[in-house]
Amino acid sequence: MVIWGRVGVQVCEVATSLYERSKKSLVGNGSYQSYVDATLREVPGVRPAPEEAYLIYWQTGGTVHRRATEIMPGDVTVLRDVRFKGHKGLQAYNQVVGQDGDVIGIISEYEVKKCKLRVFQANQHVGQQTVEVVSYRLDDLKNGDVKVYRVLSDNA
Repeated sequence: MVIWGRVGVQVCEVATSLYERSKKSLVGNGSYQSYVDATLREVPGVRPAPEEAYLIYWQTGGTVHRRATEIMPGDVTVLRDVRFKGHKGLQAYNQVVGQDGDVIGIISEYEVKKCKLRVFQANQHVGQQTVEVVSYRLDDLKNGDVKVYRVLSDNA
């Protein structure tokens, strides 16, 4: 919690400002990793993520392998070849993410009761703003890996 209070809040604020700025210009080179790198470059004294970040949550399919602490805004999430299947209201949905490579983003919000992540990530759709907010329900994960990392400061 101490690390998040020093670094996570700043990461979330910078990610939010880059989201607003992305309506007018490209952030990084448009890739998922580039957006995360651009965000962390603007926060003083942090290590690159996910390479040098602390793994706090790891889920494969319906199995949670690691839950070290609560997921917080400013954490970095990596989705690898995941498939979500569930219901939104009365409608069934099926969502496939990260088949062509890891989808990396910064968590803007986490709803504990719904086990739902809201993530800032690069938008890969042509002709739209370059950063989007997407939500993922971890309870609806059917296969693939979801990992959440805590960004560390240089003096942590």
